[in-house]
Amino acid sequence: MSATMDFRQSPDQAVMRARERMLSRAPETSAAARGPDGRGTAGSAAAAGPPASSHPSSGAAAPGVPRPRIREAVLSSWRRCRLHAVDSDHLHVPHVEQHIDWDSRLLSAAAPVLDRVEQLLADCTAGVVLADSAARVLYRRGGDTAVVRLMDRVHLAPGFSYAEEAVGTNGIGTALAERRLSTVFGAEHFAEPLQRAACAGIPVRNPLTGRQEGAVNLTCLRQDASPLMAAVVRQAAADIEERLLDRYSGKERAALDAFLAAGRRTSGPVLLVTPTLRTANTEAVRLLEPQDLRQAGALAADLLAAPAASRRQRVDVSLRLASGTDVRVRCTLIGPPDRPIGCVVGLTTGEGGAPATADRTPGARTGSQPPPAPLPALAGRSPSWRSASRDVASACRQRLPTRVVGEAGVGKLALVRAAHHWVRPRKRLYVMDLTSHQHLPDLLARAEEALRDEDGTVVLQHLEAVNRDLMSRLETLLTGARRSRGTGPWVVGLYTAPGQGPALAATPTGAAPPALDSAVFPCTVAVAPLRYRPEDIRDLVPALLARHDRGGTVSCTPAAMQVLTRCDWPGNVRHLSRVLQQAARGRRQADLQPHDLAPECHSSCRRTLTPWEAAERDAIVRALHDAAGNRDVAARQLGISRATIYRKIRLYGVTVASARAR
Repeated sequence: MSATMDFRQSPDQAVMRARERMLSRAPETSAAARGPDGRGTAGSAAAAGPPASSHPSSGAAAPGVPRPRIREAVLSSWRRCRLHAVDSDHLHVPHVEQHIDWDSRLLSAAAPVLDRVEQLLADCTAGVVLADSAARVLYRRGGDTAVVRLMDRVHLAPGFSYAEEAVGTNGIGTALAERRLSTVFGAEHFAEPLQRAACAGIPVRNPLTGRQEGAVNLTCLRQDASPLMAAVVRQAAADIEERLLDRYSGKERAALDAFLAAGRRTSGPVLLVTPTLRTANTEAVRLLEPQDLRQAGALAADLLAAPAASRRQRVDVSLRLASGTDVRVRCTLIGPPDRPIGCVVGLTTGEGGAPATADRTPGARTGSQPPPAPLPALAGRSPSWRSASRDVASACRQRLPTRVVGEAGVGKLALVRAAHHWVRPRKRLYVMDLTSHQHLPDLLARAEEALRDEDGTVVLQHLEAVNRDLMSRLETLLTGARRSRGTGPWVVGLYTAPGQGPALAATPTGAAPPALDSAVFPCTVAVAPLRYRPEDIRDLVPALLARHDRGGTVSCTPAAMQVLTRCDWPGNVRHLSRVLQQAARGRRQADLQPHDLAPECHSSCRRTLTPWEAAERDAIVRALHDAAGNRDVAARQLGISRATIYRKIRLYGVTVASARAR
């Protein structure tokens, strides 16, 4: 090869070789192969191919010419794609239009900026794209005919998600995952259909909170790529962030200034609460538990909502954290007491220092030692599940009447059982299903008997299905049982929220019966649906299989686990348990494969399918499994056209991976 190396072609060849080694499960870089800079120079060259001396005709660089190497950011993205089992041969772009906020502050602030970018690129071939923080495309403009056709072919259009875990390495999803400018050229894309493109993307951050609001991206054909793409998107992101700041009112800016000033005066946790904004400094997030943040925020909100005549500029109160540490909370109004614009909350110990984190190793069950999170007998590691576990256990220790809200099957009763057996293992647990008793006097008599047990736990299931007459009578019993704080039985009400979105901390307006008032249940714990905590599935699956295999050794392969973690699970943990029970039925020793799972696990359709549609989806999934993911073979097996099976796969959100990606 001559010394004048083609910088467009040779890197692509090196990238393609590295990608093939990645897909064939060869190690990308090893500690021994890393170059002197520690960034994988030697390892990347090794991944690109053997040394030039061993294969002089392999296209390696000539002596004196730098060897093309794979960038570390690209390798990291490829590893994440492998972890999420992204299909490298085909593109599966989720359609998520129904979940997009088309009136978002980001879109309205970015539109004029992107219009200017489109005009700037009028004589160029690149198109400009805006996505939200979940990599869902909001806006697409510009580009010549060839670029528009390419973007249409790969569904780079409003309403589709370009998250890295769905479509692989790309300028939108990878920029959001890396939280920085990301450029992806040709073969650096993990999915082969994207390799004709080159793109540059950068996150757009909220100037007030620092959170990622979305990403702006430029896309063009690979041969038209230019280093100036990065400069254009960087300037566009800066202009959008400036417009986002302009959209905040003067009051919100003044509140943020006061919050930043308070943070500079102390090394401890500081929170800001306004009618439209809540944020906390790094120390607050690091040292405090979610329930501690909620308590401190509630104190500030109460101060802001107090009558103007009785509102004070500064309030000091004591607060016990979930760790058992007593701290001093100082709430200071921003602005005059009669017209406050917000409240700054600072937390310090009695000695004036920052509250320390408690040791969370399980130990004695008395005193201030908190329970482990999650509680024993519970599986799950997500922050929301751990927070709910701690909140319920804390309420159990204090015998605080608690309302647990969540969709059907999320584990509300399991959470209460675990807290009861941890805090009071030898006491009695009463579970009363309020929908299973038709005779009202018998139900009230049983409830009254259970409430006489001073050390017991009384669980009232299905509060949402009880009429107001019964709830009014139960309210009288519950009020009488609670003689004083910390005495009497622990009473828990389980409320099943509708399965449309996350569980709410409050019941629908006007639908709450009297006993759901905060006077009866002062503590409310919301349990998030399983689709919002997919990280819990990796812990739930072995626990549920151990329950169903009856002494066998049924386990789940990594490929099957990837299928399970992608599902929405409308029935939550109960739904997952049913699917695993069906897959493990009749097996004593087995490793569950993707084709062992029910066809519904391979579909991510957001709506409820009709019986005919469900049967059609199941037939497509079975055919794809029989064809090892080959859509052409599956279409011939079903007797339908190639275009029809692709359309049905997109319609039902079928996610059967090809044999190569498994």
